[in-house]
Amino acid sequence: MQTTENTMKRPLTLTLAALLLAPLAALHAAEPPATFCNPLPIPNYPIGFAARNVTNGEPDARESWILGHREQFRELADPVVLWHDGKWYLYPSGDMAWVSEDQGATWQHHPINVREIGYPPTVVRHRDRFLFANNSATLYASASPLGPFEKIGDLQLKASGEVPRLGGKMLFSDDDGRLYLYFGVSEKAGIWGVELDGADPTKPLTAPVRFIDFNPKDRPWEAHGEWNQNPNKGWLETAWMLKRNGRYYLTYGAAGTQYRTYAMGCFVGSSPLGPFTPQKHNPILRTTEGLLTGTASGSIVAGPENQLWAFYTIRAGVVHSFERRIGMDRTEIDANGELVVNGATSLPQWLPGKMPPDAKSADTGWLPINGLTHTLGSTSAPNLPGRLAVDNEMRTWWQPAEGDTQPTLTSTFGAPATVHAVRLIWRDIGLDTKHDVKPGPFCYRVELETAKDQWTTILDRSDSTEDLLIDYRECKPATGTRARLVILGSPKGITPGVAEFTVFGKTVVTK
Repeated sequence: MQTTENTMKRPLTLTLAALLLAPLAALHAAEPPATFCNPLPIPNYPIGFAARNVTNGEPDARESWILGHREQFRELADPVVLWHDGKWYLYPSGDMAWVSEDQGATWQHHPINVREIGYPPTVVRHRDRFLFANNSATLYASASPLGPFEKIGDLQLKASGEVPRLGGKMLFSDDDGRLYLYFGVSEKAGIWGVELDGADPTKPLTAPVRFIDFNPKDRPWEAHGEWNQNPNKGWLETAWMLKRNGRYYLTYGAAGTQYRTYAMGCFVGSSPLGPFTPQKHNPILRTTEGLLTGTASGSIVAGPENQLWAFYTIRAGVVHSFERRIGMDRTEIDANGELVVNGATSLPQWLPGKMPPDAKSADTGWLPINGLTHTLGSTSAPNLPGRLAVDNEMRTWWQPAEGDTQPTLTSTFGAPATVHAVRLIWRDIGLDTKHDVKPGPFCYRVELETAKDQWTTILDRSDSTEDLLIDYRECKPATGTRARLVILGSPKGITPGVAEFTVFGKTVVTK
């Protein structure tokens, strides 16, 4: 197996070998994409803030370091999203920004000048400019959603008494041009808000008011822990305001981002300054089983065709609690006027405008046809067998044994099936930027056994130059009985780990 150097120059011998091994009847991916799948395939996932300067293997007994030692990991979380000029603009914790011009199917990295300034960001279009802030008191502004952003001053608000620090901020610009700030990130202090001067956003016009209190007695899902077992704290945070049909929906996260029970709740009011009351349907997003868990801390915005979308954080912690990913799903206001997130989904969904006329929902109906089926690697590192790549869990993975120069992973379907798409979730084992082991592209092929011992390439990423920790691709439909992942290259010094190798499609029905 080759390494994909930063220059992306491939050895000629390996390139020729890859061409010789690829069957002539290769089936190429459909263009443009008609579907998306969570977690989102965002390029250039950054090293997590907590891991930027660590020494791998150094002991650390703090709770956030899950394995008891430091190790580099990748992270994006707390997604703030704008729909502007027919594009999605994504500003997550970890790095900024990304843009999608195809409604969320693919994303392009557009680094901005204030991209690495802490957790979590907030961006809003207010009057004739875009305002930006993070966990500090500093405010920035720009005429463009991609900057450059310039400092305009510090918020003239400070923690005092019951009023918490200005963490987890959200700036909200109402239709009348008035500006509001919602904030709170603490064990018990709750979610607060204040009106700001629309012309000078650093100045508050009202005193801070608590809109949401910590109340695990009435809302047990707010209690801290993997089972919401600790009602003594809850960690309410990441407020978000949505206005729809004259009503104000104030959402927030609770229970702890490191837990599967991390959830998004919602209060509703008729004014941006309340009073707010909890919805009957609460929490609005809570996923405790399956591939996507700990789904909260994000934003809900109107996008294509004025459809509401929720963008949210997904836990993926192996070495650190803040090892996280990002998802998106359709959202709606139901007949009772309550906010409902139709997720979290981990199966392919139709993009806006791509749903076939006979489709009954946004779900494509493509299932993981190799889910927990017999899956073997060409080799396996100790206790990391192929089965861990098809177990619907991001925190386990298959890893080839040391010395395996062209690893393969083969899944046998339970019956012949038609393949429509493939999702790969990678782990870059050995990531260590202190020793020049950097993230980069994984090069691979996916092959389908269409007849006994006859393999056809259905997905060819042998020349990939994209750093995609998560890679979801549609392919031209083809029917077969086994799928094989052939890993052709990885970044220098990185051992590829496959957390999920998911082949999506439909089993052929026999009579």
